[in-house]
Amino acid sequence: QLPSVVGEMLDGKIGYIQISEWQTNTSAQFDAILADLEQQGMESLIIDVRDNPGGLLSSVADVLDTILPEGTLVYTEDKYGNRSTLTSDASCIDYPMVVLVNGNSASASEIFAGAIKDYQYGTLLGTTTFGKGIVQTIYPLQDGDALKVTTAKYFTPNGVNIHGTG
Repeated sequence: QLPSVVGEMLDGKIGYIQISEWQTNTSAQFDAILADLEQQGMESLIIDVRDNPGGLLSSVADVLDTILPEGTLVYTEDKYGNRSTLTSDASCIDYPMVVLVNGNSASASEIFAGAIKDYQYGTLLGTTTFGKGIVQTIYPLQDGDALKVTTAKYFTPNGVNIHGTG
């Protein structure tokens, strides 16, 4: 497994965390770096998801659960109106926060930025994100090939679907 999170303390006790992809180990890496920055006396936080193409929904939900208070983090809805909601518990962090985004911030990175924005928990800074607000499921075939099918849409806590708009 490759590192997907790096961080450092900047001048002015500003913590900087860059998340390059949402992998199975991203949440554990994020928690370790956050704890290290807190030990160093961090007073504010920059989270950089520029050029992050996305990844696992469970990974972004775990990181958001660390950051945000109790409530909806993201929900998906299929064409039949069936909803699946991921939520956060009551524990959260409380620092002034900026999230850096750009046109290559996609999918799970947009879920992350959308939840931070909807909770008014930080400021988004950068350019319009990619605009991938759909869930794609891979179905393996017997011959080793696979079929990727769009199965649902992502929505931010406030019900915004960013697909096609960013």
